[in-house]
Amino acid sequence: LKFGNPARAHMAPMADIEGSDVEVAKEDQQNINRFSRLNLKYEELDFELIQLKKDVQTYKDATEEVEGCMEEDGIRYRVGEAYMCMAEDTVTEKLAKLIEEADSKLTTKTDEIEEVKIEMDKLKKLLYSKFKNSINLER
Repeated sequence: LKFGNPARAHMAPMADIEGSDVEVAKEDQQNINRFSRLNLKYEELDFELIQLKKDVQTYKDATEEVEGCMEEDGIRYRVGEAYMCMAEDTVTEKLAKLIEEADSKLTTKTDEIEEVKIEMDKLKKLLYSKFKNSINLER
């Protein structure tokens, strides 16, 4: 009769597990934390970009609808929770201004996300060079 734990026969030897440990210096931890913060910022900016693109498309669709509308007593324009009758030209101008503002924000956010991506790529290269497969920096 043999007594023992049959599950231990399938376990990896401790030497194999311990061989993959890599010491993390303070600077490395700071870089990992910086990458994490940049990743969160990237996700926030990406969400804002998606929303801004939707806004621009909505404004453009509204402009097309206004231009195709032949109302004699004006266009009903939503302000907060109320609607006001406004001249077609006034509504078109307001929509053009909204498109311009959204496009400007879109450009700014696109530049920001590119800067974040560049810095993340630098940190990723640095961290992967030191930690190899011991770290996962992919989304």
